[in-house]
Amino acid sequence: MTKKKTEAKSKTTNAKTKSTITKKKTSNAKKKANIKNSQTREHTKLLPTGAVDEYKVDLLPLGDLDQISEDIKSAMELFQEISEHNLTSLQRRRKKGAGIRNYGFIEKVADLAEANPQYAQFFDPNDLRNAIMNFDLCRNILLLLQGFVKMMTDTMLVYSDGGLSMSLIFYNMVKEMGRRGDPIAGPLFTTLQPFFKKRKPVTTDLTGKQTEREVNALLKNKKDGKIIIENIKPKLTGGVHKVIEEKFNDTEQFKETKDGKITE
Repeated sequence: MTKKKTEAKSKTTNAKTKSTITKKKTSNAKKKANIKNSQTREHTKLLPTGAVDEYKVDLLPLGDLDQISEDIKSAMELFQEISEHNLTSLQRRRKKGAGIRNYGFIEKVADLAEANPQYAQFFDPNDLRNAIMNFDLCRNILLLLQGFVKMMTDTMLVYSDGGLSMSLIFYNMVKEMGRRGDPIAGPLFTTLQPFFKKRKPVTTDLTGKQTEREVNALLKNKKDGKIIIENIKPKLTGGVHKVIEEKFNDTEQFKETKDGKITE
């Protein structure tokens, strides 16, 4: 009887341990499922609503764009055969453009010169009229080109804005997931982080402490160069000084003695 009781007790204990093991397995599976669900929820929280549909971009037809570029090149070559006025930057600065007042003045002079040719002794009034006609023809083409340039710049602005928005979404995603311990997102974030570091502005003006250090270094012959301090004192406000520093790379120094001689 005792053996049967012990066997029954061992069977019940084994059943209990099996049930506890199955419960632990189910609880672990539930925990893993909950972790996965939480991670997916975190990913979805980081993404904006409707991101895939909102940032969908179709590639422009490459054949059409190639044809447009070829047409523009042929138009440039054709115009270069007609007019060879390729100016340098200096020549452009010396030329005077025709604004509203200048254009009106030129047209009025053309009318008066045709009616009074005796006063147009140094040029032909027909040449002046041809210059106005050529200007008008080029201006009409320029207006078309400006409209085309606006279309291209607007399209580039839309695509650049969309690309920047998608890139910021990816950057914020890897930044947040890297903070949460994701092993892949961390290196990605460190790769992109230098693009957001602010560079210190490079200024040539010296501060007060820098000026003192430079002056002391020059007085103690630790550096080569010279410092010129210009002080401007207005009548109403306080004075403003300007520090000009010149450094020399060579090691030779020239000193003036009491007698006025210069020695190395």
